[in-house]
Amino acid sequence: MKFGLLYEYDTRNIGDDVQSYATRRFLPRVDYLVDRNHIDEFMPEKEEKVATIMNGWFLQYTLNWPPSPYIKPLLVSMHFTYKDWFWDTTDRAYHLQGYGLEYLKQKEPIGCRDSHTMKLLNEKGVKTEYTGCMTLTLEPFEGIEKQDYICAVDVSEEVVNRIRETTDMEVKVVTHIVPEDYYKLSWEERMKNVEELLKLYQGARAVISYRLHCALPCLALGTPTILLNEEYRNDRFGDYTKYIESCDERDFVSGKVKYDYRNIPVHSDEWKELRENLIKRCQKFVEENEDKSEDVAESMIKIKDYSKYVISKSNWLKEATLESYQRFQSEKESGAVNKRLLEKQIDEKAVLIEEKEKRGLFCAACMSEKGKRKEKNQEKSLKNRKNPVILSGNIEKWYILKMENTCKKKLFGV
Repeated sequence: MKFGLLYEYDTRNIGDDVQSYATRRFLPRVDYLVDRNHIDEFMPEKEEKVATIMNGWFLQYTLNWPPSPYIKPLLVSMHFTYKDWFWDTTDRAYHLQGYGLEYLKQKEPIGCRDSHTMKLLNEKGVKTEYTGCMTLTLEPFEGIEKQDYICAVDVSEEVVNRIRETTDMEVKVVTHIVPEDYYKLSWEERMKNVEELLKLYQGARAVISYRLHCALPCLALGTPTILLNEEYRNDRFGDYTKYIESCDERDFVSGKVKYDYRNIPVHSDEWKELRENLIKRCQKFVEENEDKSEDVAESMIKIKDYSKYVISKSNWLKEATLESYQRFQSEKESGAVNKRLLEKQIDEKAVLIEEKEKRGLFCAACMSEKGKRKEKNQEKSLKNRKNPVILSGNIEKWYILKMENTCKKKLFGV
């Protein structure tokens, strides 16, 4: 069986690549790179299942869930949230309804990265188990000795100044933000950058950051870490503060909380049990699939079956998008949405729409009028095409409706 490696193609945060790097260690080879944020678009070179360890945040764009049926997943270390970068759904989780929910129930139990995700899925009737984060499985590099420096990772200038005021060690200012054109690098170059970053962390006396995928890798590498946490991040961070020293940034800057950077408190090592269980689960998944040769009836996805999948998902997306649009309009008209926040949302969504257009993806703005096609017409359209199953941005015009400026104005009221 072929293996896929989950990654974020156009990430702006190297922490995403750190997670992929941790997963890569379990795979005997990488036959495909699978873009996490567009996981519904994945299609292999031929009709076959691709074994993929699926960990991370699902998703920035929740309308892209569930995954392509060509993926055979191991669902572990997953984080789900109500928040969507396209629709500000603070009390909805459209990817956890309808077809998306059915997908998860078929794959139970779902391995969760945090108790927030477990609670969210349990409320939807999905069975779960707590697996922790994939980056806990990282192994320390050989030959890296501790040196007298501290890494300040994506923290404020006030935090950096406070560290320098309270230590004679060198303070290295580090960022996880990568250039906009980072996607142009080869996968090998990106993994080399991850290794260099992890080695930097491993050699530090201490690391101070608010980034989860800085703190957890440091925990695995044996580097003392201070996690600058705030209440709004508890859905992602809360489970790990019992393993990692944490404090509020304001308390750190004001001096209310003081540290000896050479002796940062060590907390519970219970995370090691999570690590071992996660390693065993990933190894088992790989072993079960590495030499597996499924017969054609099981492994080959027929065009008619895939067509049914696409049509079902299309109809579900239409309903979810229309409901979200109606709520957005209602909140806007009632004044429930702060004007400045609304303008920011409009700008962000306009950018995303343009990005989706370039990729050839469907346009939610056209759903209300042009998107209501009959299943019969959809099936006919699929049958008439020579290759009706082209995933990467071309699940075709009945599903991918071109966005026009008039539609943008109609949807967002701008």
